[in-house]
Amino acid sequence: MNVAQIISLCRKKYLSRPRLSLGTRLTLSIGLIITVTSFILFIGIYRLEEQQAIRQINTEAQALLTEMIVLREWVSSYNGVWTTLPGDYYLDTEDGFFQKSPAMVTKELSNLSDDKGYYRFNITSLILTNSENAPDDFEHDSLLQFENNPVPITSFDYTGDEPIYRLMIPLIAEESCLKCHADQGYQIGDIRGGLSVLIPVAEMASSLANSRRALILSALSIVSLVMIALYILVRRMVIAPVGQLKMVAEAVGDGNYDARCTLNTGDELEIFGQTLNKMVASLKISRDSLNDRITQRTQELDMISDVALIISRAGALEDVLEEALEKVVNVADAAGGIIQLFEDGDTWLAAHVGLPVTIIDCFNQIQYDEGYLRKIQYTREGIQVTDIEPEVCRKIFPKVQCPSNNDCPAIAESYSRLASVLLYSRSRSLGIITLFSEDPTSFSHEIMQLLKCIGHQLGVAVENARFHQRIEQMAILEERNRISRELHDSLAQTLGWLRLKTEILEDDLKQGEVEKSQTDMMAIRRVVRDACYDVRESIDGLRTRPTGDLTTTAAAWISEFRQRSGIFTDFHAMDGTVRLSAVVEAELMRILQEALTNVRKHAQAKQVRVNLQVKGSFAELIIEDDGRGFKYKVDQDVGHFGLRIMRERAERLGGTFQIETAPGKGTRVTALLPLHPSIQSEIR
Repeated sequence: MNVAQIISLCRKKYLSRPRLSLGTRLTLSIGLIITVTSFILFIGIYRLEEQQAIRQINTEAQALLTEMIVLREWVSSYNGVWTTLPGDYYLDTEDGFFQKSPAMVTKELSNLSDDKGYYRFNITSLILTNSENAPDDFEHDSLLQFENNPVPITSFDYTGDEPIYRLMIPLIAEESCLKCHADQGYQIGDIRGGLSVLIPVAEMASSLANSRRALILSALSIVSLVMIALYILVRRMVIAPVGQLKMVAEAVGDGNYDARCTLNTGDELEIFGQTLNKMVASLKISRDSLNDRITQRTQELDMISDVALIISRAGALEDVLEEALEKVVNVADAAGGIIQLFEDGDTWLAAHVGLPVTIIDCFNQIQYDEGYLRKIQYTREGIQVTDIEPEVCRKIFPKVQCPSNNDCPAIAESYSRLASVLLYSRSRSLGIITLFSEDPTSFSHEIMQLLKCIGHQLGVAVENARFHQRIEQMAILEERNRISRELHDSLAQTLGWLRLKTEILEDDLKQGEVEKSQTDMMAIRRVVRDACYDVRESIDGLRTRPTGDLTTTAAAWISEFRQRSGIFTDFHAMDGTVRLSAVVEAELMRILQEALTNVRKHAQAKQVRVNLQVKGSFAELIIEDDGRGFKYKVDQDVGHFGLRIMRERAERLGGTFQIETAPGKGTRVTALLPLHPSIQSEIR
């Protein structure tokens, strides 16, 4: 395992998305929505409480400032307050009483409130009469803003030990104020300073913090309780039903089509469960139907295979058809059947199984061009199923009179249905299978389609049998012609010459010419010896049969030729066994025999070379001698039966034949034949 594969495996193992159950994902999803919603809601509530607390303390600050302003106006309306105690601040003293201005009263009230921890006031100005009233940063900035826009200013101050809320309002100069501040240049309506109140907000901040904690705890509690309740409900209302649906689906996937779900949820899941049960029931029906069809198709394939095996066996055509007909009758569940073949405008009964003699005799009387056979031959599908009735019987057996139901041979045998299947090959009608059944519902469409296929197989078998029969007949005729020509060229001429020579010998003996008679006897003895050799060659040629190994067959024949003729014959063939089709091997042997016979008779050769090679898809045979040769033209084949026969043998299989010769230069014969010629070439 390389590095890239290791990295890929680690990514799949550690970086892949975790697989969560449906209940967990649904609970987490809804819980997340509730959590976010609660968070937003509680933040809003907290913000409202905070704003409400700020409004409340602002209202309190405004009330305090309002009271203080009212108090100042009351003090100012009486031109100050006279007290028996001086306090920290006073303007004048008279008869044991001390005069205090509104600012001094404000200062003393502020100190008193501050000592008690409530709040404190501060009156200040940019133009001070008392340095203790100097403004701080907040007050200084507020005073500057009052000059542009005299509205109250608020602020939270967190710089001290505890947070405070500050509110400052502008002070507008009135007529009573000018008594003390006229020397500062103020006029009625001017902003002469500001009054601020400082209220501690530690208690408010603590209250808000407690409220915030309470809200957070409440939110967490509510979300936790909701998620727990939600998970329980999801498991009960969704996970459990889905789990039952999953179990049914897995059972069906494992091949158990009897599994069912029993949901009583009263919602869409129950409807889905019912739909799933119907689907599983339909799947079971479909599976059973498919299994039946598979079984049926298997049986049909077995039937076709059996028929093909029967056809492939060597044997008479009638035996093959009868054995195949038995299979057809069994697979079609028929009572019996018969096969009729068409040939040269006539029909003849080839096989029958399970039919009584009366039915067979009726079929023997049917002619090729009669209505029943003529109609089925022109049926588009090549198959036909008919209920047997008297009218049908009259069409099937036109020469049998059926005045009543009992007179019809098919009805008399209690046959109720008939099926006909045409035997055909390459769109040619070669015969017909006729089946009888006592069951009125027999011969289904599937069976008839199977029988149609079998009919085509049997049609091909019939055509092949007829084809091989024609080939054998042509081979016999050709061999007869060859033998007749050879007998005419050799034995017939030799016997004629012997008859003439013996007559001359008889006359010489009568005249007492003994020496001449002895010479003639020697010539007769030589001719008889040659005639015996020719007959022996003809017998060997007829006896030689293809063995599948042309090299071995040719070597044996050439060895015998060398011994009989006394001519040195050299044979060369390619390494290994030359495997040819039977017809090519036979024709090459005939060409070799004919060529060597011509060498022996006419060439006066001392040496012959035979070469057999395979070049591509052709077999090449070369016979070359050192004889006297002759003048040759292609049209001379007409007068030489041997040469013409060799050329016809080669060209009939799609090969070539060539002769190269000249007087005194010997003869070279070359035959080139295809290793596996087509059927058309073999029968041409």
